[in-house]
Amino acid sequence: MKTMTDLSTDSPPIMELTEVTARIPLLERIGVDLMKVMERKDQIVTQCKKPGRGREGEESSPMTALKEELRGLSAHFTELREEVQALGGTIAHSSSATVEFLGEVNGCIGWLSWQPGEESIQAWRPVDGEPGERFPLPSITLDIQSPSKSDADNQEENNEEETVT
Repeated sequence: MKTMTDLSTDSPPIMELTEVTARIPLLERIGVDLMKVMERKDQIVTQCKKPGRGREGEESSPMTALKEELRGLSAHFTELREEVQALGGTIAHSSSATVEFLGEVNGCIGWLSWQPGEESIQAWRPVDGEPGERFPLPSITLDIQSPSKSDADNQEENNEEETVT
């Protein structure tokens, strides 16, 4: 992990892509939990907005229970955020469970971006971009695949052309 002296002391560390990728199994669990928390929060907020949910100045017991559940969800969200921070990341967009890690992209500092269901880091955004904004990550390593028969034949033909003078 690299550190950057011009960032504030509570900024996340600058991480290598391999370090972030190694955290994906933990992020998967956190991401699923985060999406459940946000989905339930949205359901509660919708229920609380429905007309007839208690009178002004008077709270019904269902409304009190919903508000208590909302407080519990808020506490769980805080725990999840702290877990992500302990891994060196930050929650960029809570409803999509987008988690970002400070890293390098083509020699520039940027946010490496991950969402639940992704098996690798596939996106990033510039440091000055909007949280949750995602651009495809430039190819960093080449996938080495065994060539197909036609690819091998084409390569052989190309080699023959290059050797003919």
